[in-house]
Amino acid sequence: MLIRLKKRKILQVVLIAVVLILFFCSVHKDASSSWLYGSKLRLPSLTRSNLKNDFYTTLVQAIMENKPLGSPPDLNKLHEAEGCTFANNVAAHDSGRDSDLSYESLSKCYNLNRTVQESLGEMHSRFTDILSGKLNFSIPQREALFAGSEGIVTIGGGKYSVLAYTMIKKLRETGTTLPIEVIIPPQDEGEDDFCKNWLPKFNGKCIYFSDIVPSKPLKDLKLTHFQLKVFGLIISSFKRIIFLDADNYAVKNLDLAFNTTSFQDTGLILWPDYWRRVTPPAFYNIIGSTVDTGKRVRFVSDDVSPVSRYDPFISNSKDYTPKEMQDHFLRHVPLHDLDGTMPDLSSESGQMVIDKIRHFHTLLLALYYNVYGPTWYYKMISQGTAGEGDKDTFVAAAHALNTPYYQVRTKFEFDGFFYKKGDYKGLALLQHDFEQDYKQYQKAQQKVKANIKEFSKLDPDYTLDNGFLKTLMLNDDGSDLDIMFIHASFYKADPWILYHENRFIGSNGEQVRGFRKPHRYGMDFELFLFNDMKESFCTTPKSQIIKFKYFEDKVNTPDWDAMCQYLTNHIDYLEATHKEAMQNKN
Repeated sequence: MLIRLKKRKILQVVLIAVVLILFFCSVHKDASSSWLYGSKLRLPSLTRSNLKNDFYTTLVQAIMENKPLGSPPDLNKLHEAEGCTFANNVAAHDSGRDSDLSYESLSKCYNLNRTVQESLGEMHSRFTDILSGKLNFSIPQREALFAGSEGIVTIGGGKYSVLAYTMIKKLRETGTTLPIEVIIPPQDEGEDDFCKNWLPKFNGKCIYFSDIVPSKPLKDLKLTHFQLKVFGLIISSFKRIIFLDADNYAVKNLDLAFNTTSFQDTGLILWPDYWRRVTPPAFYNIIGSTVDTGKRVRFVSDDVSPVSRYDPFISNSKDYTPKEMQDHFLRHVPLHDLDGTMPDLSSESGQMVIDKIRHFHTLLLALYYNVYGPTWYYKMISQGTAGEGDKDTFVAAAHALNTPYYQVRTKFEFDGFFYKKGDYKGLALLQHDFEQDYKQYQKAQQKVKANIKEFSKLDPDYTLDNGFLKTLMLNDDGSDLDIMFIHASFYKADPWILYHENRFIGSNGEQVRGFRKPHRYGMDFELFLFNDMKESFCTTPKSQIIKFKYFEDKVNTPDWDAMCQYLTNHIDYLEATHKEAMQNKN
C-alpha cells in the first residue's frame, strides 16, 4: 500500500512537471525565445536560419509599409523662402553665423506644411512602434541573430575591396588581432581570390548580403551607395563591432576598444565632422522629440562650461525682459545648442564603435532613415551640406530613441598640403582616441564643478578652441590627444586613379609630399601606402596579383606598367624626404 502511494505521488509530480513544461512552451512557443537561448545549448543552424529569415522579412516589410507619403520638397526652393539665410557649411570654430543656425532661421529654411509633417510623423511613429512590437527581440534573440562575439567590419566590393586590402594590412600592423568581416554588396558579389584565398590569412572573411537576407526583401529595398553601410552593420555576425570605412586606417591597436569605459557606458561611439549641424526643427517634430527653446546647454561641443561663460545674455539675464530673452534663444542661439537636440557638430561615420545588442533598435531605425534617405531624411537632416548621406543617421536614430551614445568632443585635425599658395588639398581627417577624449571630458566636468565660480564668469574672448579644447580637453601634460584613425577619404589609395589623375605631382612636374603630419601618428603614412601599393600590384608578378574584379581589365594594359613607374617615382621621392618629414612638426 505504501509503495503504491509513493508511486502515485511520483506519478503526480511527473504529471505536474509535464503540464508546467507544456504551459511554459505554449507561452514561449517561439523557438527563439529567451528560455532556450538563455541555456548553454546552441540552437540548430536551421532554427537560427529561420530566425534570420523571419527577422529580415519582417524588418523589410515594416520599412516598406511605412514609406513616407507624397513627394519631398525641392531643397533649393525651401532655401529661397522669405527670411531664409541658409547656414551652408559653417565650420566648427565659426560662431559668426549663430543667428543663421538658430531655431527660427532653420525653421524658415526647411518649412514643411502641417499635413506633410504630420504624415511623416505618423509613418515614423508606426515604424518605431513596430520596433517595440514585432521587432522588439529580447536580448537572447538578438544574440542568436549575431553568432560572433566582436570584431571589425568594413564594406568592400569594387574598388572598396582594393582599399580594404591595404586598410586591413595597416590594421594588422598596429597589432590589432580582432577578426574582420568585409561586407560585399549584392551588385559586387564575387571577389573569390580576395575573399577565399587572401582574407582568411588575416583572420577575415567576406559576408555576402545574399547569404544573410532573403532574396525578395533584398530586392525590395534596392539599396545603393550610402544605404549599404547600415544594413552591412546589421548583417555582420558580430555582436560588438568597430566599423571602418575601407579608406580609414587605424594607427593604434584596437583590441581593447570594447573594454573601455566610454563604450561600456554608452554602447555607441561616434566622431564629429567639421561642420555645424543644420537639422531643422521639423525633424524633431517628426520624431516626437521636445526641444526646450528657453534652455541653452552648450557651445558647439562644450557642454561642460556654464552657459554664463560664453553667453552674455545669460550672464546678464537680469538686464533683459522675458520677451528679449525669448527672442535671444529663438533668433540668436544655434538650435543645436538648445536642450533636447543632437550635438551641434555633425557626425562623421567613417569609424564607429557599436554594441549591436544594446543599440539593436538604433541600427534598425538608422536603416529606415537610410532607405528613405535620398528622398527625405538625408535632405532633412543635412540640408545639402558637406558630406550629406548616411553619416548623421546613426546619431539621429539614437537621439530619436533616447538611447545613450558618446560623440567625441575633440575636433578632428586635417592633414594635407598646398600644391601652390592658396591651393590647399585636404587629404585626411585625423580622428582622436575616443577613450582618451572621454576620460578628459570627465576630468573637465570635475574641474569645472570644482571651480564653478571661476568658470561661470563671462569670458568675452571665449571660443571653442581656446575656451574649451585648449583649456579642458588636452592631456594632463598639455599635449594633444592621440590620433587613432587616418580617414584618407580624398585621394584614396587606388593606384590606378592616383596615376591617371596625376596626384602628388606639382604644376611643373615635381613630386609633392601630401601627408604632412607624420609626427601626429608616429609613422610615414604616405610612404607606407605607396610601398604597399607597389609591392601588391607591381613587385608581385602579374600572374600572382590578387584578382580583384576592379582591376581585371587593367592589369595587362600598357597603362599598368606606367602606373607602376608612377608609384616607383613617388616612393623614391618619399624615401629621400623621409627623415625631414618625420622631424617636421609644423
